[in-house]
Amino acid sequence: MMKTETPVRTVQLVDVAAALLITGLVVVGTSQVEAEPADRMVDGLAFACSVVAGGVLMFWRRSATTVAAVVALAITVYLARRYPGGPVLLPGPISMLALGYMASRRWAWWGVAGLLASTTVGSVIGGEDLLFHLLFIVGWGAAAVLAGQALAARGERAAAERERIAHAHERALASERLRIAQDVHDSVAHAMATINVQSGVAAHLVNHKPEQAAVALEAIRTASRDALEELGSILGVLRDSDPDSAAPRLPLNSLGDISTLVERARADGATVTLNQTGDGGLVSPPVGVAAYRAVQEALTNARRHGGANPVVTVTIDVGDGGSLHLTVSDDGGETLATVGAEVAGAEPVAAPGESSGGFGLVGMRERVEATGGSLTVGPMPPSGFLVDIVWPDRVSR
Repeated sequence: MMKTETPVRTVQLVDVAAALLITGLVVVGTSQVEAEPADRMVDGLAFACSVVAGGVLMFWRRSATTVAAVVALAITVYLARRYPGGPVLLPGPISMLALGYMASRRWAWWGVAGLLASTTVGSVIGGEDLLFHLLFIVGWGAAAVLAGQALAARGERAAAERERIAHAHERALASERLRIAQDVHDSVAHAMATINVQSGVAAHLVNHKPEQAAVALEAIRTASRDALEELGSILGVLRDSDPDSAAPRLPLNSLGDISTLVERARADGATVTLNQTGDGGLVSPPVGVAAYRAVQEALTNARRHGGANPVVTVTIDVGDGGSLHLTVSDDGGETLATVGAEVAGAEPVAAPGESSGGFGLVGMRERVEATGGSLTVGPMPPSGFLVDIVWPDRVSR
């Protein structure tokens, strides 16, 4: 993997401190080293090479290549003058370590080759043992570059992991926002369908049969109250959720709450039969939520797209392994032509599946497929509609 140097606008304080410490060690070490008879005594130039080689290391974040070149030049001058060997070589491997960390692999190894070539020239001029010098420079130069590249690879892996976690966090937020939007749609659509039908009935009966109109108005009040309570709980969770959490969580409905939907539909004037077999506790929570919303949408469609007084049958069959077979069928209700003016204010709209601009069935299918189920919907003769959903057992999921 190729990488380029990452420039930093300012030199960091820790780099200055480290460079000063290394420079101090090199200068003190150079002053204390014992010279061989053939070596030149240290002088101002020797200390200048030591200071330059150590001090330039503070700029390694800005340009590791330039730092490596300056260090190589300072060491080369020191070797060419045949000063006593030792501490002045310390900035060499450090500069190679920085080069391996900051630069691409190609430039890092070019840096090792450049350091080797430069210091070899200095050693030849100074009359050093060339073989020992080559082995020494190649050894610590290569080791330092490899160590720098290993540190860089570790940093890149850590950055990639942080990016992966951030993306997962964003996906979780997006998924939860979609779930909340679907819940809001399901709740509001269910309430609005009831209000639409019952308001039409109440408007027509208010003068002729006020007692029946009162029943319709009570159904409207109940539906609007329930919708407001659910919306309030959604907003409450969003308001109180921890912004650092992966996603806010809403109170989840379950398979056992379907009976409440059935009771509400009966109060709205529908004839609903609920048949359930098996242990609902075997069904996983995500499947239970999807089943609840599917029944809610199906009951909403029965009132919205059908006529008056629909007859609906909800069948729930739970298998021993947690499988679930759910069907919701309706007879389409009485059409306006049949009931005449009795519900003239409650006009049915397009049948489910027709182009009506809604997204109820789309959202239902997404929920079912996201939880491992399969959905089949379609008309049921003579004028009804069928929703058939199958979730396999937990092992097959």
